[in-house]
Amino acid sequence: MNAAAGAAWRAGAAPAGEGRGATTCVADGVFPQAAIEYLNRFAATNEQAARSGSVARADMSHHVARHVRRSDIVWLGETPESRPIYELIVNLVARANAQAFGFDLSGLDEPLQLATYRADDNGFYGWHVDTGAGRLANRKISVVVPLTDPAAYEGGEFEAFFDNEPALVPMPLGRVVMFPSYLLHRVKPVTRGVRRSLAIWISGPPFR
Repeated sequence: MNAAAGAAWRAGAAPAGEGRGATTCVADGVFPQAAIEYLNRFAATNEQAARSGSVARADMSHHVARHVRRSDIVWLGETPESRPIYELIVNLVARANAQAFGFDLSGLDEPLQLATYRADDNGFYGWHVDTGAGRLANRKISVVVPLTDPAAYEGGEFEAFFDNEPALVPMPLGRVVMFPSYLLHRVKPVTRGVRRSLAIWISGPPFR
């Protein structure tokens, strides 16, 4: 699954602007429909094995905190079926990193995470960053791919703090959004339907 020819590519702060120092990189038209369908099938098939999304404590432990996060998650490791998705993400991040971030990266140390937010559970994820203690300290670039058409749900907006106030990052189906893992962001409550997304983190040595 290589990047599609002529795909739209933008780098910048939510998401206008280009060049080194950009806050986000957004790629459209590069994530195949077949991959979206495969990931949705995987999440649905493994729904019984899904667990509540947890949050990290300073002591490196994890716990469920429903006042902070309400979503069901499943993990997808690298398999022959998922390997093209891994390769696509790595290639996109390499391009974004060269153009915008300039971080020292080592690769993927974690499996793909599929998160499902349901209106009947008031699914949301409050303000947070993706870095933390322990292995989370190695996260450098976060990647989010919406797997649900926005017409299928209401609420669930993705917002990030780029300056002194939150800004909306539109999430059309299949858009690839990449940003530094220390960026403060959230998913607002889903009020109708179901919202599903893919998340993955690219690791690297500590910032210095």
